[in-house]
Amino acid sequence: MDAESSRGLEGSLGPRAPSELEEGVVIVLPSLTFPPEELRKIIGIQHYEERLLCLLLLLRNPGLRMLYITSLRVPEPIVDYYLSFLEDPEDAARRLYVLSLGDASTRPLTEKVLDDPYAAKRIGELGRSSEQSYILPFNVTALETRLSALTRVPLYGAPIHLIPLGSKSGSRQVAKTADVPVVPGAEDIYSVGQLQEQLLRLRAGHPGGAAVIKLNHGFSGQGNAIVELETLTDSVAGSPTVFCASEESWTTFAPKIERDGAVVELLVRGRGLRSPSVQMRILPDASDEIISTHDQLLGGPDDQVYLGCRFPADPTYRKSIQDEARKIAAVLSAEGVIGSFAMDFIVTTDGQAYLSEINLRMGGTTHPFLMARHASRGRYDEASGELITDAGPRRYVATDNLKSPHYLGIDPVELIRALRAEGLAYDRSTHSGIFLHLLGALRSFGKVGATCLGASSTDAHGLYDGLVQLLAELSAS
Repeated sequence: MDAESSRGLEGSLGPRAPSELEEGVVIVLPSLTFPPEELRKIIGIQHYEERLLCLLLLLRNPGLRMLYITSLRVPEPIVDYYLSFLEDPEDAARRLYVLSLGDASTRPLTEKVLDDPYAAKRIGELGRSSEQSYILPFNVTALETRLSALTRVPLYGAPIHLIPLGSKSGSRQVAKTADVPVVPGAEDIYSVGQLQEQLLRLRAGHPGGAAVIKLNHGFSGQGNAIVELETLTDSVAGSPTVFCASEESWTTFAPKIERDGAVVELLVRGRGLRSPSVQMRILPDASDEIISTHDQLLGGPDDQVYLGCRFPADPTYRKSIQDEARKIAAVLSAEGVIGSFAMDFIVTTDGQAYLSEINLRMGGTTHPFLMARHASRGRYDEASGELITDAGPRRYVATDNLKSPHYLGIDPVELIRALRAEGLAYDRSTHSGIFLHLLGALRSFGKVGATCLGASSTDAHGLYDGLVQLLAELSAS
């Protein structure tokens, strides 16, 4: 069955999102389906499939079953760690099926599933055992669409023919349709010659500025490159260029422009510049809702690389970006988009918000909020921008990038125990404390992630500092 024929499965989606199913089957497919050469740029990428283990908390609903698929086996203590945030972890464990393929390559997980007849058969059997079932992917590509068609289980995500709306070029086009500002630049660039022409136009209007070139399907800022316009020569490939991924050069970068396309934009700089994001979802009935807002924590050359986030976004511009996000959601909904997505913005010191990009998929802010929300049983209040729990509003700081060569060899179970012993672990009675993720990357890659939840931003950052200190102590012991 081809991708086109799978569109009929979209009509079998119920009115609810997978996170609200009281009964049925959710098949979690945490495949980062991007070009392998892009994924290799990220340390410990083999374990990023663990980030969606936060969805195990959906098993709080006693009528729900879940199949969680991974490339590598997730150690049982890590699975137990997530189940421990539930009131009845033993019952949840009985309704959880984990399928690991034992393949450490950087090929997308979905491709591995399609190559494994048993895995695809298992998905189909379990998915068709309930009238309410979904494959819940990290992102949708032709591979996920093919898997849905093969197994006859619907995807909860944007239809494949709409995925280009979430590319860098598509983002600018959607923003223009929604009357949402974008920074000066151009989209749909498919050659170095086109790029050179647009860079010269930017230089004519902004002679002392810089430009950022973004590959259409770049991930976490790793597909970006920066050119100072005053140093631009007759050939951009011969001009001084800073690539956000250290292994890139014009030899590797130019073919990606020709293959997948790119955009070029004026690089907005200045003290006080902020990069917030808005997370939303569109339900099968075409209604939309705001899930959360964040201020992104960025690093790398000119702060182009995503490192983490703070929740919620600053109140001085939170309403503004939410309003702009709703305009974009209206355009996407009219096109037929469903599922979770995020929009990144640039907010200048004078309060002007520009759309940076749309990600028609889950992202780096997805798992921190889902973990905080489901563990605390809180709700997002759009008016205040807060996560409201029984203990009051909660804020957090989160990262996937706590890494150091000194952390190599630390046992994840040892870290979990030490966190609890130091009183830093999440406490269900106070709805404060630290959630860990990417635990599988700790021992071999010296990398771990965390969401630090507190009653205030000060509390959250205090927890983060405590975790850094604890890791230093463990690495020294």
